[in-house]
Amino acid sequence: METKSAGRILIIDDEEALLKNIENFLKIAGYTAFASSNSSDGLELLKKHEPELLILDLHLKEGLTGIQVLKAAKMLKPDLKVIISSGFGEEEETKNKCIALGAGTFLNKPTSLKTLSETIKNLLEGK
Repeated sequence: METKSAGRILIIDDEEALLKNIENFLKIAGYTAFASSNSSDGLELLKKHEPELLILDLHLKEGLTGIQVLKAAKMLKPDLKVIISSGFGEEEETKNKCIALGAGTFLNKPTSLKTLSETIKNLLEGK
């Protein structure tokens, strides 16, 4: 994997093990990664660290829904790149709604680290 020397990425996902795995993977890949298991802390991290990219779980157990977080995040930082992830085999309508609200792409869980890495790289490079 290509090492990236710049790029701040925020992950908001309520699956603790997955959250830590992605955060560690991103740090090893050279990104500055921030992680939160809930919407309110995640939005605070967004305000504080101003990441370029957000990896957001669509189905958070507590607080705001993924859609609500997406709307709030795009209001705070309109140029934020967003990857929505879900393990629930979402309907096309839900995926299209996320894209219409400003998400760059939608990934189904589980996603391979290779696919995640390529998606991040493409979004950050504007592809």
